[in-house]
Amino acid sequence: MANLNVNYCGVNYRNPLVLASATPGWDGEGMRLAAQAGIGGVIPKTIGPKQDWAAHPCNGRIFMHRYHGKPIGQINLELFTTMTRDQWLTKELAVAKEGGATMHISILAMPDPEDTAKLVEEIQSTGMADLLELNVSCPMPASTVGMHIGKSAERTFQQVKAGKSAAKIPFTVKLTPNVADMVEIAQAAKEAGADGLTISNSIRSFAGVDIDTGKPYLCGYGGYTGPAIKPVIMRHLSEVARNVDIPISAVGGVNSYREVIEYIMLGATTVQLCTAVMWNGYECITKIIKDLDQWMDEKGYQSFDQIRGIALKDITTVEELAKLPAKHAAVDSSKCTNCGLCQKVCMYRAISEKDGARVVDAAKCDGCGVCQQLCPLGAVALH
Repeated sequence: MANLNVNYCGVNYRNPLVLASATPGWDGEGMRLAAQAGIGGVIPKTIGPKQDWAAHPCNGRIFMHRYHGKPIGQINLELFTTMTRDQWLTKELAVAKEGGATMHISILAMPDPEDTAKLVEEIQSTGMADLLELNVSCPMPASTVGMHIGKSAERTFQQVKAGKSAAKIPFTVKLTPNVADMVEIAQAAKEAGADGLTISNSIRSFAGVDIDTGKPYLCGYGGYTGPAIKPVIMRHLSEVARNVDIPISAVGGVNSYREVIEYIMLGATTVQLCTAVMWNGYECITKIIKDLDQWMDEKGYQSFDQIRGIALKDITTVEELAKLPAKHAAVDSSKCTNCGLCQKVCMYRAISEKDGARVVDAAKCDGCGVCQQLCPLGAVALH
């Protein structure tokens, strides 16, 4: 059996998988169930104000996007916890801790940084938290909190500095993907004292319109999650990992052990998931951990330290890649069924049929790789 333990910001986790701050951890029991399924860490929905200004819609707030009938992502109109702060402090955190997973507690960056510091003191005084995660990234709320703080390096710095000044346990910050460049904001968080970063939250989005009725599927702007957002998160993660030297927790589009490994290879220490649990139940956690264990054994790795960040060295610029020798498509006739799809999708008109087979004119082929990606039998390769 492989060693799945990781150390994130000086805190040990039994494995790198973490329940992200979202619906599955809306209360202590949900967090306990995730821990019971074997997850390494748990994060509750963001604990914030005492007043009830974070109520979310209870009349349909999630819309699932599908491609050929298969879910690829979902938009939600969730906000922060629907539990009061007192409920978390007096009961729910204790219930969650019974599960035995590392307690990584999400707190809201309040409009006034001094109030954020007070919230830090309240949460850690319970003795239930192992780490804190400051939310400056929720894409839904009004202009005083969430991503409206996290889009500014200066405001993020002020919030992290205030929270860190009160923290006696590791203090991390969850950044927003709704920016052109996350690196500057991540650097500001580090400079202010952040011990770690979470990359990232959901992407601000709109569910779409029912063309039969002309009505929006959801009548508000929400957060997009699920497999479809993974390429966006991987971009932010890799850019930050190459420029900011503090531990990172990655989140976005994790459905299997493969995404966990990808994120670790791009520099993450822990990897959070949410939508997969919402679609498949807490038992999907057990399967991912089992598959991680099997993969590590098959590859002969002793710890995740051996693979963390190993993909970063091969990332370069498009300009540099353009200097490399050109490649051209080639069709393997032993695999090809002559379906014609490769010819249909070749915008360079480099593929044609000759004597009942598909052939490539290398002089016309521009090496884009679309034919290779779309061939259902893997009969096309770039050489």
